[in-house]
Parts: sequence; C-alpha cells; structure tokens
Amino acid sequence: MRRPTLTAAALALGLLPAVALAQEATNTPAATQPSQGKWYVREKLQYMRLGDDPSPHDREIEEVVATTALTYGVSRELSATVTVPVVASWEEGHMGDEDRFGTFDSSLSLKWRPLQWDLSPVDSVRVAFFGGAELPTGTGDLSSHSLDPFVGTVFTAILGRHGINQSLQYKFNTGGDEFNMRPGDGPDDALRYDTAYLFRLAPEQYSADTTAATYLTFELNGLYETGGDNEVLIGPGILYEARTFALEASVGLPVIQDVDQRPETDFVLTLGFRFLF
Repeated sequence: MRRPTLTAAALALGLLPAVALAQEATNTPAATQPSQGKWYVREKLQYMRLGDDPSPHDREIEEVVATTALTYGVSRELSATVTVPVVASWEEGHMGDEDRFGTFDSSLSLKWRPLQWDLSPVDSVRVAFFGGAELPTGTGDLSSHSLDPFVGTVFTAILGRHGINQSLQYKFNTGGDEFNMRPGDGPDDALRYDTAYLFRLAPEQYSADTTAATYLTFELNGLYETGGDNEVLIGPGILYEARTFALEASVGLPVIQDVDQRPETDFVLTLGFRFLF
C-alpha cells in the first residue's frame, strides 16, 4: 500500500472543511458545519409520490419541494441555519382534484459540536447536538399553524474511504391536522431516526492533484409518530464534492410502512446542490 506523502497529507488537511461537508448524505444530518464566518447554501429539489390515504379524501398526491437551507458558522463549534421549503403539489381523490403552490413552514435551528477527535488530516469522529423550531410561516393549509420545537443529536465518523452518520431528532408537534399530508406534520410528536453510509469511490487516496471526490451513499431514513405510525425508507445515492461546491442525488423506497393516519410514501427522488463561501 502506497503511503501518503507529506504533501498529500498537508493538502488533505487543507481540504478538510470541504471534505467534511461532503460526508453529509442527502437525507441524513452530519456533525459537520462551515468554518467560523463562512456561509453554506444547500438547495434540494425533491419529488415525492404519496398514496394509500386513510382520510375521507382518499388522496393520491404528487409533490415537488424545493428547499433552501442557509447555514452560517458562528464559531468553530456553533452554526445557525434557516430553512425555507417551497412546494407544488397535485392531489387526486374522491372529493375532487386540487393543485397547491406555496411554502411549508420554515425553520430556525442551531447546531453545537462539543466533541471532535481528528485522528489524521482526513479521519475524524464528531458528535453534535442541534435544536430549533418550525415556524407557522407556511401558505394556508400547507402550514401547521403552530410553533413546533425540535431537538436532536448526530454522530459522524470519517475513517479512510468510509463515512457513517447516525442521527436522532424529536419534534414536539403542537398543532397539525388529524389527517395530515406530510410525514411528521400531524398532531402527534415525531421521532426521526436516520443512518447513512458513504464510500469514497474516487480518489482512492488524496494527492497534490486532488480537486474533487466522488462518494456512493446508502441511507436508511425512519420516522415514528407517537400516534403509532412508523415508516422507513432506504435507498442509494451519489455525491460529487469539489472544494467549494457539491452535487448530489438519491432515491428513497419504502421497506417498512405501518401508517394509518396519513398517506404512505411510495417513492422519493432528490437532487441537490451545495455551495460553500
């Protein structure tokens, strides 16, 4: 096995902020954040198909959600994020068809990373805690019309060509409709449990010529609601990361669906773009 040169190691150390951001898979948080004084913009375009609706509407729903997340590095350990989702949805049901366009509730959050062990210029183990609230800023019925706090924690390990993220988030829903449309937005509290594995396809080793990296990702994304609903999606993805930007794509398919109070998720396709400045 070829040993990395001092030059390659120094380069990897210089790339570490960008590499660390790349260790965040599409739908699973990571214990990474921009450096102090830096901004991180993330755009995600998500297509979702929902069906098997238990409500009297018996809806089949297709929606496209464009989510903008803007993160600022307050310090080395603390960051702040504002997230704004814009949605277009098409519903077909026994009570007629309906098209909607507007915004879901936006959110404000803080992430604090008190623990970080850098094992090498690239390898790292990190733990972060985050919390915030979804604000009743959505359009009409697309909003929960309530202030919904959430808290969570995330573990990240970057070991050679391998990366893993494990996240738990609990949201206290103080409003919401009995037959809500979106997972986690009903009257019951929601526990999200997410796991992501990332494998660096290229380069095999960092060198003085390295300008970007490509990752294969695999995610398990679960949502349990205290009313009893539980749903788990799995799927692969791809992530390409350069020094100041990244491109991503992933697919989510259901493997567990025990859902009685909202439509089931049939399929999710996500495309994304990230920019660090």
